[in-house]
Parts: sequence; structure tokens; C-alpha cells
Amino acid sequence: MKHLTRNVGIACIVCSVLTGCSTHSRHSSEASSSNSVQPSGIQIESSVREQVSWMLDAFTPIAGQALPNKSVLAAYEFRNFEPIWIKDQRLDSSIYRLVEILDQAYSHGLNPVHYHLQTIKEYLALKKPTAQQLAELDVITTIALSSYAHDISNGRYEPHLIDPNWQLDAPSNDWKNLLFLDSPAHMVNYLPTLAPRQPDYQVLQNWLAFYQELAQKEGDVHVDYGLLLRLGDQSPRVAQLRARLVQLGDIRFSARKITENYFDQELQTAVTRFQKRHQLDADGTVGTQTIQALNVPLEERARQIAYNLERWRWLPSQLEDNRVWVDLTDYTAHIFLNERTERMKVVIGKPDRKTNVFYGKMTYMVVNPTWRVPMRIARESLLPKQQENANYLTEHGYHVYSSWSIGARQLDPLTINWHDIQPEELRYRFEQAADDENALGRYKFMFPNKFDIYLHDTPARHLFNEGVRAFSSGCIRLERAEDFANLLVAGYRKGQQQLADARESQETRVVPLNHSLPVYLVYFTVVPNTNGMPEFRNDIYQRDALMKEAMGYSPLKAKDSI
Repeated sequence: MKHLTRNVGIACIVCSVLTGCSTHSRHSSEASSSNSVQPSGIQIESSVREQVSWMLDAFTPIAGQALPNKSVLAAYEFRNFEPIWIKDQRLDSSIYRLVEILDQAYSHGLNPVHYHLQTIKEYLALKKPTAQQLAELDVITTIALSSYAHDISNGRYEPHLIDPNWQLDAPSNDWKNLLFLDSPAHMVNYLPTLAPRQPDYQVLQNWLAFYQELAQKEGDVHVDYGLLLRLGDQSPRVAQLRARLVQLGDIRFSARKITENYFDQELQTAVTRFQKRHQLDADGTVGTQTIQALNVPLEERARQIAYNLERWRWLPSQLEDNRVWVDLTDYTAHIFLNERTERMKVVIGKPDRKTNVFYGKMTYMVVNPTWRVPMRIARESLLPKQQENANYLTEHGYHVYSSWSIGARQLDPLTINWHDIQPEELRYRFEQAADDENALGRYKFMFPNKFDIYLHDTPARHLFNEGVRAFSSGCIRLERAEDFANLLVAGYRKGQQQLADARESQETRVVPLNHSLPVYLVYFTVVPNTNGMPEFRNDIYQRDALMKEAMGYSPLKAKDSI
């Protein structure tokens, strides 16, 4: 289980041991007798058993927190409470390799503070540790290892606690396996294999390091606001623009001589490149919106990348070869099917009717579907339109039924006094017939889910010409639904015939798929583009703000804050 926050109080509690208080005071006689001699293995093992119980009981989960107590306890029970990191009264050298890995946690967008790094270092600095201190070091190191293994594999935070609309979470138990490997060296070496292996994750990691290093070593090059900058202009602001684009990687180093403050063709090309990867109008001129994007601090960009690394950790470690990947922030469906790849524009939910992030399995399609209008849409959209126009339902092919129950009577909308009905009182069921006016178009692609979200056709073709395509009530409208239907039955003769028959009949027909097809509705605000550059997208649903509130993350190592 992931968690919204994890208590870092271990450091606070055990640091008292290092200063001669708390637990240490309860064992002062042992400490005094052990400082002059090396503790025995029996002494350490006895203390490990005591410290595992004491430490794990001390850290009670609060709020959304979940500690890996059971996994750590099981690991020690498996070894009959023998120390993991200490053999023959000597520290295993792998503990230092683990410290190096934890020290680099920020390269994954994680905070080393959460893994008790400083406390472990303080224990390692002790010249003559007691048996109790060695036991405490062993236990806290195992807790750190377990926590990091979980976080790098599954993500540190529980996604639906950050954002209720985010329901895609694919936790893996693989991280627990390393706690039962036969040596600390094998455990530490196993850690890197737990991070997501998706190419996008690895590319984003590189860009996170790039922005972290830039922010710490160079700082931000600022572009002053002013009049529109365009090809042929010459001013000090052009020099600022050029310097910022060089810093961000949109202008590659060139040995040719240039005039820094002159807006030449190369600079225009770089501006266009920058605009495309920030979802701006790519016109090659620099106005207020482009300058705003240019002036977003490097540290903020690093933070955005860290949020998206966490989102990758919420996904399955292995994605299916055949799948539909609907990228909500890009308004695009990527279809991977039978070694073919297709891209289609999509329309997603409005900001006040967000499309949920989740996973499902498509099992059938409906040809010439009727549309049973969800009650929310009926109350918020249909009722006001019918109150304005008494013939609206009839003109648009809607049938009205007395209730949502099976066998409900069909009613004549002209016999109902719609003006006397308040939205919260509406109980009728509305269904739109299968025709050219139907909101679902000619195809509906079903992957049963609790949100009643699906992919479908649409008669509102003009919306696909828009750049920002958030106009639906939550479902996904496909640009080329007919092509998608053909792809689903390609190579499946029975399905092809059923699809052809359904089209010809003009009746509502169900066409089962030969195999279920995984469907992912995902949300990323930073992705690598085709050139490997980071593409910073508009946060249409304001989900990054929720990540920021939950993570409280500083992306720069020097600021290791919680």
C-alpha cells in the first residue's frame, strides 16, 4: 500500500541514542562495558530482536501513512532475527553502496530524507558502536531499504488519496522479494531493477538531472517582457531569448559567428521548437504566453518532471504489446494492435466533468448504439434545453421513459410540464435513438468500468480541429471511430462479418472482440517528444497542483526538504 505521507520520525527517535538519551540510557551499563570491546554476534542478534519489535511498534501509521512494518518484520523472522548488514561482527560493505543509492534518490524525483539517510550516516560514523547501536543501525538500514524499494517500484504516494479521479494504480509485490535474498549485496544490486523500465521514464530521469544541475549551477536566464519579438528584430531582449533557448537545449551549440541580439532564422526555428513542446501556438514569434513559458523557473520544471516520474511508478511495470493508450493531456489515442500503431485525436471530459484515469479491458463494440443519457447530463443539459424548446427532445431523437426500471413506460414528452420540474427532482430516463443525430455516433467501444466511461464516435466532427479538446461529459470521443472498428476485427473473419452485417442492418448490434484489449486512460504533464526533448503540457485538470500539495517536494539535492 502506498501512502500520502510517511513519518520520518525514526531519525528523531534514534538520534537520541547517538546523544546518550532515551533508549541508550536504558542500556547505559551495556554501553559502558561494550565501548572498549567489540560486541559479540550474540549481543547484536539479541539487540536486533529487541529493536525490530521496538522500532516497528514505535512508528504507528498516521493519516494516509503506511510503513513497511510487516515486510521488515517478516524479513527478520525469516532469518531468525539474525542481523542483515552485520556478519562476524563486521559491517557488510554493501551498506555503503546502499547509502550511495539513497543519496541519489532525488534522481528519481524522490527525497533522500524519507530514507533516514542522515541517521544511517551518523551511525556509520560511530568509532566504537555498542551492540545496541549496531542493532539499531541494522534495523533502520533495513527499514530504509524496504521503503526505498517500495517507493521506486510502486510510487511513494497513494494516487487516489491525492486525486480521487485518479483510479489507475497497479501495485507490484516484486519489491518485497529483495528482502529475502541471501546477502546484502544481492539486495542492493536488485534495487535498480525495481524502477520502471519504460523508455519514457528513463528519458525523463535524464531531463530531471539536466534541470537539477542547471538550477544549481547556472540559475535561470530571464527574458524581459515587452513588445512582440519576431524575425528581423534586434534588441537586448533577443539576446536574452537566445541565451534562454541555448540553456534549455532548443538551440544547439554552433561555432559559426552570430549576432546575439539579432532575431535570425535559426532563432525563429528554435522558438517554434520550444513552442511546440510547450503546447503553444507554434508561430515563431515571441509574445506574452511564450515568455511566460520561457520564464518558468528551472526548479519548477524539475518538480513537474518529478511528479510525472511518480505517475509512471503507479503504472504496471510491463505494458501489453496490444493496447489502447489514451493520453488525456495530448488529446490523442495511441493504438497498438497486431504490430500496427495508429494515432487518433480524441475529445476528453471538460474540466468540470473530468475523464477518470484508470485501466479497463475492451471486450465488445456496439454498432448503431442508442444512448441512455446519464442522469447528471439529463439534469444539467437536457432539462434546460427542453424547458427552452418544447420540441427539443423530439427534434433530436430522444425517447422519454417513466423511470430507470426495466419495462418502464415510454412517455410523450409533450404531455409533461417540464417547467415544473427542478433538476434534482428529475426521474425520467432518456434514450437517444440510433441515427445521425445520436451523440455516440455509429460506434461505441466498451470496456466495462464503474465510471461508465467508454470510447465512442461523434457527429460533432468540428471539435477535432480544436487544439484543446476538453468538451465531453467524461467519455472519450474518437476522431476515426470507423477505422478503429475495422482495426479491432482485422484478421478475425467472424468479427468482420458481424461488423459488416451490423452496418448494413442499421440496427443496434453488439460485436464481440476475439480477444480483450487493454485500455489505459493516462495523464502526464511532461513526456519526451519524438526528438527526446521534454514536452511540457497544459495541466488541463490541475492535477499537478494536487501532486505539489501532497509531495511537498524540493527537486534540488541541496534543499532536501520534506
